[in-house]
Amino acid sequence: MTSDTKGIRNVHTIRVLWTDCDPAGITFYGNYYRWMDEAAYYLFRSVGIRWEDWRSRFDALGIPLISAHADFSSPTKMGDELTIESRVSEWGRSSFTITHRFMNGDRLAASGWEKRVWCKGDPANPMTFASAPIPDEVRAALGG
Repeated sequence: MTSDTKGIRNVHTIRVLWTDCDPAGITFYGNYYRWMDEAAYYLFRSVGIRWEDWRSRFDALGIPLISAHADFSSPTKMGDELTIESRVSEWGRSSFTITHRFMNGDRLAASGWEKRVWCKGDPANPMTFASAPIPDEVRAALGG
């Protein structure tokens, strides 16, 4: 985890596995969305906010994804090591956007973003999901 003028960012590394590739031997695009989800988890974890503790710590259900986007700049293949840099790039009252950059060495492989909403409600009844203000503690931890 590092901090800069754009807030807290987290960097972690993954290796592209055989199961991540399509028959042409390049990374299947859907994996980037999975990796963005994982990177969001690691971003929160890097500042001491474990998703597993949201209910007990914040009385929250989580941060459902409401939109996602990715741009693919260069192909990756089995064995490549990707460095993923993630940070919150935009804050709203109850929503926020996390941006991700996937580097393959010094080459940009992909970039993308996820928009998520802080939610409360009854976990036994999905119809009670409702957006709620992002707690100040969470904003401060992530540089917001």
